[in-house]
Amino acid sequence: MVRFKNRWVLFQIAEDPVIENGVVVYNKTQFEVNDYMISKSIFKAVELNHGAFGKGQGSVTVKWYNSTTRIGILRIPRDYTDIFLASMFYIKQIETTPCSLHILHVSGTVIFIQQKAIEWDRKFYIKEQQEADKRGQIYSSNDKIEESKKTLAALS
Repeated sequence: MVRFKNRWVLFQIAEDPVIENGVVVYNKTQFEVNDYMISKSIFKAVELNHGAFGKGQGSVTVKWYNSTTRIGILRIPRDYTDIFLASMFYIKQIETTPCSLHILHVSGTVIFIQQKAIEWDRKFYIKEQQEADKRGQIYSSNDKIEESKKTLAALS
């Protein structure tokens, strides 16, 4: 029996600005992106940059994606990690949404990736709570962090 080894990649989707009438505009809209769209665009980028060889080197699986924080976890084949990571660099849009993928962390085990994802989510939600406090709004970052931990714990 053959054991397939994987790498786990923590990534973030950053929205790229759009130029409208000669002015740079940053859209602050929620991404309408799901797991399938992300894995499909990564697979297309691998095929585009590495041809038939890249296309045959395994599959990309998005194991978790948080549309609020725009952070997700990928599972890719260990032997071809460099091919997939290099191709992710060249992605400039997912479906019709202009964006780029930022690689935050790469690990051999899902547990370490889960810990990093929780750290990134915690930073995001605490920042959101500070901004809400400045505006005088009520925002519970603890509830969001606990919810994130539960969904990440279900991954393993």
